[in-house]
Amino acid sequence: MSKINNKIFSQWLSIATEINHSLPDVPVLYCPNCHQQQVDFQFVGDLQTRIGYMAIWCPFCLYGIHLSRVRIPDEIQAIDFDIPIEEISKRIPNFTHVKP
Repeated sequence: MSKINNKIFSQWLSIATEINHSLPDVPVLYCPNCHQQQVDFQFVGDLQTRIGYMAIWCPFCLYGIHLSRVRIPDEIQAIDFDIPIEEISKRIPNFTHVKP
C-alpha cells in the first residue's frame, strides 16, 4: 500500500510543479487519485515575505497535499496567515492529505 501512496504523492508533487511553472495560467489538471479533470490550489502565508504553504486538492474526491515553507509567487494572490482559520476553511476544504 505504501508504494501506491508514494506513487500518488509523487504525482501530486508533479502537479505542484506544473502549477508553479505555468502561473498565472494554470492548465486543467487531472487528480492522481480519482482522475477527475479538476485540481484546485491555494497559497497561504506571510504576504510581506511571500513565504507560506500551498494546499492542492481535488474538489471531487477531496484528496490532496500540503506543502510547507514554499515561496508564494508574486503573480498569485494568497491568503494572509492573519485571516481567521474559519475564513481559510471557506476556501480550502478539509481534504485527506496524501502522505509520502
